[in-house]
Amino acid sequence: MKSTEIKHNVQNLIDNFSKEEFVFDLLVAYGISKTSVTRLKKGDYNLSKVDGEILYKKKIFFKVEASDKLLSSIEDVSKEERILKQQPRFAI
Repeated sequence: MKSTEIKHNVQNLIDNFSKEEFVFDLLVAYGISKTSVTRLKKGDYNLSKVDGEILYKKKIFFKVEASDKLLSSIEDVSKEERILKQQPRFAI
Protein backbone atom coordinates (compact mmCIF):
# COMPACT_ATOMS: atom_id res chain seq x y z
CA MET A 1 0.00 0.00 0.00
CA LYS A 2 1.37 3.39 -0.99
CA SER A 3 1.58 6.33 1.39
CA THR A 4 -0.83 8.30 -0.81
CA GLU A 5 -3.42 5.53 -0.46
CA ILE A 6 -2.99 5.54 3.31
CA LYS A 7 -3.30 9.33 3.40
CA HIS A 8 -6.52 9.15 1.36
CA ASN A 9 -7.93 6.37 3.57
CA VAL A 10 -7.11 8.23 6.79
CA GLN A 11 -8.72 11.39 5.40
CA ASN A 12 -11.88 9.37 4.70
CA LEU A 13 -11.69 8.04 8.26
CA ILE A 14 -11.57 11.60 9.60
CA ASP A 15 -14.39 12.78 7.35
CA ASN A 16 -16.64 9.87 8.39
CA PHE A 17 -15.51 9.58 12.01
CA SER A 18 -17.32 7.06 14.19
CA LYS A 19 -16.22 6.67 17.80
CA GLU A 20 -17.40 3.04 17.95
CA GLU A 21 -15.75 2.02 14.67
CA PHE A 22 -12.59 4.16 14.84
CA VAL A 23 -10.04 1.46 15.57
CA PHE A 24 -11.53 -0.90 12.99
CA ASP A 25 -11.69 1.80 10.32
CA LEU A 26 -8.08 2.72 11.11
CA LEU A 27 -6.94 -0.85 10.55
CA VAL A 28 -8.76 -0.97 7.20
CA ALA A 29 -7.20 2.39 6.27
CA TYR A 30 -3.77 0.85 6.79
CA GLY A 31 -4.52 -2.15 4.62
CA ILE A 32 -5.77 -4.83 7.01
CA SER A 33 -8.35 -6.93 5.18
CA LYS A 34 -12.03 -6.40 5.92
CA THR A 35 -12.32 -10.11 6.71
CA SER A 36 -9.65 -9.84 9.41
CA VAL A 37 -11.25 -6.70 10.84
CA THR A 38 -14.66 -8.42 10.94
CA ARG A 39 -13.14 -11.36 12.81
CA LEU A 40 -11.46 -8.91 15.20
CA LYS A 41 -14.83 -7.23 15.85
CA LYS A 42 -16.42 -10.61 16.57
CA GLY A 43 -13.61 -11.42 18.98
CA ASP A 44 -11.93 -14.22 17.03
CA TYR A 45 -8.67 -12.24 16.67
CA ASN A 46 -8.99 -10.14 19.83
CA LEU A 47 -6.46 -11.61 22.26
CA SER A 48 -7.52 -9.35 25.14
CA LYS A 49 -10.08 -10.75 27.53
CA VAL A 50 -10.62 -7.33 29.13
CA ASP A 51 -13.79 -5.47 28.11
CA GLY A 52 -13.05 -2.34 26.11
CA GLU A 53 -9.61 -3.49 24.97
CA ILE A 54 -8.50 -4.76 21.59
CA LEU A 55 -5.26 -6.69 21.26
CA TYR A 56 -4.47 -7.86 17.74
CA LYS A 57 -1.26 -9.89 17.53
CA LYS A 58 1.67 -7.94 16.07
CA LYS A 59 -0.69 -5.14 15.02
CA ILE A 60 -2.36 -3.01 17.66
CA PHE A 61 -3.36 -2.59 21.28
CA PHE A 62 -6.35 -0.28 21.76
CA LYS A 63 -7.93 0.90 24.98
CA VAL A 64 -10.15 3.86 25.79
CA GLU A 65 -8.75 5.71 28.80
CA ALA A 66 -9.64 8.89 30.68
CA SER A 67 -7.21 11.72 29.90
CA ASP A 68 -6.23 12.15 33.56
CA LYS A 69 -5.09 8.50 33.71
CA LEU A 70 -3.37 8.44 30.33
CA LEU A 71 0.28 8.61 31.44
CA SER A 72 -0.10 5.98 34.14
CA SER A 73 -2.00 3.78 31.71
CA ILE A 74 0.79 4.04 29.11
CA GLU A 75 3.33 3.08 31.76
CA ASP A 76 1.21 0.11 32.87
CA VAL A 77 0.70 -1.12 29.31
CA SER A 78 4.43 -0.95 28.58
CA LYS A 79 5.04 -3.41 31.45
CA GLU A 80 2.10 -5.80 31.05
CA GLU A 81 3.37 -9.22 30.00
CA ARG A 82 0.06 -10.28 28.41
CA ILE A 83 0.33 -7.31 26.03
CA LEU A 84 4.08 -7.45 25.40
CA LYS A 85 3.82 -11.14 24.56
CA GLN A 86 1.66 -10.28 21.50
CA GLN A 87 4.15 -7.64 20.26
CA PRO A 88 1.66 -4.98 19.14
CA ARG A 89 3.20 -2.48 16.78
CA PHE A 90 0.97 0.37 17.96
CA ALA A 91 -0.72 1.22 21.25
CA ILE A 92 -3.62 3.62 20.92
